[in-house]
Amino acid sequence: YHWDLPQGLLDPPKVGGWWSRDSEGKPDGAITDDFVDYSKVCFETFGDRVKTWVTFNEPWTALFLASGRGKAPSIPEFSDMTTDPWIGGHNLLNAHAAAVDLYRREFQKPQGGQIGITNNCDWREPKTTSPEDIAAAERSVLFQLGWMSDPIFGKEGDYPPEMRKVYGDRLPNFTHHQKKLLKGSADFYGLNHYGTSWAAYDPTTPGADLSYANVTHEGLPEGMSIWLFGSGWGFRKMMNWVGRRYDNPLTLVTEGGWSLPADTAAEAVSDHDRVMYYANYTSEMLKAIHEDKLNIKGYFAWSLMDNYEWERGYKERFGTAYTDFDYGYDKFAPCNNDSQPTVGRQWRQRKDSSCWLEQVSTKNALTSPSKSDFPGCVGSNVFDGLFNDTTSGCTRTMKLVGSSGKADILGSMPKMPWQPHGCGQYGKQACPKAADTCTGTDDDMMEIKGVRVSGGSVVVDNSKVGGPQNFGGFWNDATKSIIWADGHVWQKVGISKKVSVKME
Repeated sequence: YHWDLPQGLLDPPKVGGWWSRDSEGKPDGAITDDFVDYSKVCFETFGDRVKTWVTFNEPWTALFLASGRGKAPSIPEFSDMTTDPWIGGHNLLNAHAAAVDLYRREFQKPQGGQIGITNNCDWREPKTTSPEDIAAAERSVLFQLGWMSDPIFGKEGDYPPEMRKVYGDRLPNFTHHQKKLLKGSADFYGLNHYGTSWAAYDPTTPGADLSYANVTHEGLPEGMSIWLFGSGWGFRKMMNWVGRRYDNPLTLVTEGGWSLPADTAAEAVSDHDRVMYYANYTSEMLKAIHEDKLNIKGYFAWSLMDNYEWERGYKERFGTAYTDFDYGYDKFAPCNNDSQPTVGRQWRQRKDSSCWLEQVSTKNALTSPSKSDFPGCVGSNVFDGLFNDTTSGCTRTMKLVGSSGKADILGSMPKMPWQPHGCGQYGKQACPKAADTCTGTDDDMMEIKGVRVSGGSVVVDNSKVGGPQNFGGFWNDATKSIIWADGHVWQKVGISKKVSVKME
């Protein structure tokens, strides 16, 4: 669940979604059965392939921020920060436990998977060494991360005792049965972590979380996002906090990333600041594993490509691949109608951060992020050469046209038999299909001009040879081949040479 609550389950006052409560104002868990039914469909449908399940992504964001602090839905009916986040959180935790119970009873053994939950938190470093600042920073982390983690990973199946002392009856009570289901209801600890801030005690301002912490960011690198301030050492401290409090659980860092502005692919691909972010954070994670002996088993970079970033729209870019949204007019957009993505030609190109992460993955070692050691992604010259389609056996030559960002493709394609007039129409006989492979003797020939190339990306207009108008591919530097959108692979077998063929 990633905050996409169906409208039919959130229609106050009839249906309250996560915020549902009884006549006494206590959480009633009305949504639990719906979530369990939904989870069962997922397990039944995808469990033969999906082996790692996350019941909820960032409950704090979906409930604390969504109860009047800017995240959807933030509707007036459920925007009372003294009650609504805590009722919603209670219902969500019980729904999580029920879904995990179902998975473990019916699906885990035959499917061989694991299940957990992902919580999010940025590190809060005490601004000074005073006990007051240290306590404020600890409360800021505990009242966010511990709120959703202690009931699952703690010893009692309940909210943090420190939180209960401060919040009083704002926090609902679990039944004995609910505590039993909650405690241990995760096979791994999922953590989303992005940045770090300073925390100082402010006795005059409790804040919505009652941490009495004034959070600031001076001196820390700042991303494009107004909330994002980077610190690799803060990430390491965050992981150690989890390890200490929850007895060093198996941990998956399920999100981490850096936003940077870019209006064009040329601006976007050289994202050295993002490369440095990942280099700093993964090196600190490596220290946490080897020096601090933490049980961390995975790190997921957010995100694969530039995409929709909630209330920030499409302008805020976290992607390790650039997406040209080709902004235009959309009359259905709720705001900013003139700057919405349009259909058709959304160019995608890998950024240097994508290629750096690839090197780390393929070499199983940290790669120096310095430009002298890591030159970035490949240039479009990799497409200049002779290729063999490993599926059809056809041979194609791609030739760059100067420095125009264009290339021409010339080569063979499987033989297309003669097509009877009107075949395939009005109940007539089916049209003969093209051969599956090239024979090298009587193949048809193809010529495509104006192919767009940039970096390791290529887009071809295949409409003249019976294919899609915008057909994309990416260069795989490990195998020296082009991977196309339909799964075909063109293996590079030589340098480009002049080819002369008769086009019929």
